[in-house]
Amino acid sequence: MAALRPSRADSISRTGIVAGDPEPLVSKKMEPNPLPKVQMAVIYAIKLTLPIALTQSIPYYNVLIEKLAASEGAETGYYSGLAHSAFSVAQFMSMFIWGRISDSRGRIPVILLGTTGTALFTVLFGLSQTFAGVLINRLLAGFFYGITGAIHSVVGELSDETNQSTAFPLYDIISALGFVIGPLIGGTFAEPAKQWPETFTSPIWTEYPYLLPCLLSSAVSIGAAFLATFVLEETLPSKRKANLAKVVSPEEEPLLTAATAATVIDVPPTVADLEPMSVRELLSIPVLRAVFASSGVLGFAGSCFTNTFVLMAYTPIREGGLALSPAQIGRALSAMGAVSIPLKLCMPKLLRRFGTLAMFDFCMLAWVATFAAMPFASFVAQRATAAPTLLSDGTGKEAFREASTGEWAAVATVLFLSRLGCLAFSIIMILTRDHTPGSASLGTANGLAELAQSLAGTVGPTIASSLFAVSASKHLLGGHLWVVFMLLESGFGSWVARRIRKYRD
Repeated sequence: MAALRPSRADSISRTGIVAGDPEPLVSKKMEPNPLPKVQMAVIYAIKLTLPIALTQSIPYYNVLIEKLAASEGAETGYYSGLAHSAFSVAQFMSMFIWGRISDSRGRIPVILLGTTGTALFTVLFGLSQTFAGVLINRLLAGFFYGITGAIHSVVGELSDETNQSTAFPLYDIISALGFVIGPLIGGTFAEPAKQWPETFTSPIWTEYPYLLPCLLSSAVSIGAAFLATFVLEETLPSKRKANLAKVVSPEEEPLLTAATAATVIDVPPTVADLEPMSVRELLSIPVLRAVFASSGVLGFAGSCFTNTFVLMAYTPIREGGLALSPAQIGRALSAMGAVSIPLKLCMPKLLRRFGTLAMFDFCMLAWVATFAAMPFASFVAQRATAAPTLLSDGTGKEAFREASTGEWAAVATVLFLSRLGCLAFSIIMILTRDHTPGSASLGTANGLAELAQSLAGTVGPTIASSLFAVSASKHLLGGHLWVVFMLLESGFGSWVARRIRKYRD
């Protein structure tokens, strides 16, 4: 009679719950369970290293690309978009692979490989001296950066339904902190031979002007690999099931309530907890398909904003830019990351007050406002003082300018709106966890969500930067044709996000 049994895919409801599974013990518990503080701190520290490695190059990225590609002004957008897309292509190709490996081999091996590879290729990026070398480096670095799905899974397995509204926003705050630290490292320590000629006298700092920030970032990634090896505990259910009855140490004892301790020891794992579902089974769940699609449009908006904002900040004012120096761009991006921290600290209360889907809808609408505000910053820059203070680029050529107070206010408005939109990255992780049947499939589900984000991030920067370059060079719609495209895309993203509610309800 085994042939008459329905498949697991058939037993999954539209909300992603496996029929016949026992109701979660925490579903009726209003008070949040305590989080395992030591392990959460470790996985947060590991997560911190990824945005540092990713963003430390942003302040000097376009300067380096312009030099290696022999481009100028907005034309640099073609090449920087190509390099960004190379990274995203590799991340896209590896995301699902790392997710499946983490579901079968464990989270720790994947995290260890990813952090080690990130450290290696960050150093090699600082040694790149050709545009082809940068492209190859970005491809390989993107491959190892694809471990983010495994890290998401660890956070999901360390938390539950009662405390995930705290765990995931805190996790995203760590990303925001990385966006503060990374640009500061890049903007502060780039070209050390010019900034501190008495200290950095070796010819290596002149030949490789961006090696120092890459070395500092790489050292942080090595520290993450150390934590993954010696401190982080495996969370994949099938790999830790032999240790479920282990006596809780005094250090961890306060972190488990009586209910959660009983769950760990006495309740046997379900099939969904131990056997990962196939990709087809996961994609057969309508609400998960909507979550993955929302993840994709969110990734497109986020990657396009990062690329176009830095490009606009670097581009001369006559071409629709802001003409900021690498140091100024670094400070702006660090401030952007700093603003994210108090916003994300408010997220647990906001999620409990308004609900996950209402907050997600709001954040997706914030992207529409963000792209609508970007031409305003360019307009303010064009109307700024007629005699701006110019900053030398170190060669005697006056390339950058000191922005006025009004310009910084306009830039701050754009960056604040973008941080509201980026709150959705925390929420999409919660939605993925909420609708994935069983933790054994969580790595694959997170991998698919990240896959959608990475695919969008692959094409997004190339499309947006190319449109920026064409709009600026040909003065299409006053140099802002690219803004119209981004407004249409972000509006479409808001519509896609609402389909999650349709399938969940």
